[in-house]
Amino acid sequence: MYYDYYLYYLSSLYNGYPLIIRVTVVMVMLFALIAFFGICRLFFTGYKINIAARRKDSVIKEYREKLHFIMNTDKNYDVHELDELLACNLKTNKPWKFELFTELILEVRDALEVKKTLNLINYKNCLETLKLMTFWEKRLRTSELMVRKNALQTVGLLNNGLNTGLISKSVFHKNKHLRKAARNVHTDLDSYNPFRFMEDNFDESFTKLDKIRLHATLVKRYNEGRLPNLLRWINSSKNSNYISFIIQEVGFFGQYEACPDLLAMLDRQENKDVRIQLIHTLGTLAYGPAIENLKQRYELESTPVREAIVISMGAMKGDDALQFLLETYERTYDDSLKIMIARSIKKHGSMGEENLLMLQNKANESEKIIIRQVFAEQLIKA
Repeated sequence: MYYDYYLYYLSSLYNGYPLIIRVTVVMVMLFALIAFFGICRLFFTGYKINIAARRKDSVIKEYREKLHFIMNTDKNYDVHELDELLACNLKTNKPWKFELFTELILEVRDALEVKKTLNLINYKNCLETLKLMTFWEKRLRTSELMVRKNALQTVGLLNNGLNTGLISKSVFHKNKHLRKAARNVHTDLDSYNPFRFMEDNFDESFTKLDKIRLHATLVKRYNEGRLPNLLRWINSSKNSNYISFIIQEVGFFGQYEACPDLLAMLDRQENKDVRIQLIHTLGTLAYGPAIENLKQRYELESTPVREAIVISMGAMKGDDALQFLLETYERTYDDSLKIMIARSIKKHGSMGEENLLMLQNKANESEKIIIRQVFAEQLIKA
């Protein structure tokens, strides 16, 4: 072999030199090879990026206007008509072309949804014509985890129904990222039993990312008018993060019928974070009957819970809540808490502002600074 010859040649050439010289020669040759490999890699990566950019430009130039017209028109086209309109030879399609078609059709769909001009029938027929669901469902069957996870997320974005049999293995997979992605897609798209996994804490671990994903799914279900009473999913749960999330969502979606149950739960709930969220949600829903309960527990609670009560009293309009805040302000010595109470008083509109001015007139200089700060905050927001 030629490299054996040159290796023996270099070895014999520098055999008589000091060790430092031989080490230097070896290092120079090694770095030269690394530099050569890096340059080749750089050129190859640039070539791939250039090819991908040209492919994308080609697909956009050829199909963007067609897809926009089809998905924007009032006329409904069937699959055979779309075959002729799009004139796409699917037999020669490569995986990269399916990916580009998916990216393009999602871009056009989202733009039309913002304008509220999307023809949903034509959109779904475009998916069928371009065989996009078939392509991504095929990828769901692969054993490579990252490919399956990406396919799951894309199927969720396409929002064209779900074949639950395809993700049956993924929803119980040992890889938590794949498992959570599959469960979120199931909740988002399944029409038979969409909330199957919410009855069991959604997953063993419930993170902030899970909250964001699940919230987006619940918003979608709510917009479709298919959101049941959320409290049904926390009766058997012991995960405080999950319980707090569900209680927060009750307030976000305005499920006022859950207020009596929330108030009853407050009396028996031992976890501090859950109690705080219960109080915030009762305030968000402005549940008046909770005022007396919150007044009684205020003196017995820790500082974080008391702060939550103060904030909720600002959201609950009424003389009882305002009077409680005024009395609490006068007997509070913590400046940080006094600022919070003053903000809640101000949320009671003109009546709250009048009472704050009265407090300011009879207050000492430090308390006047607190009330001035609260009034100044309104000017900054305005």
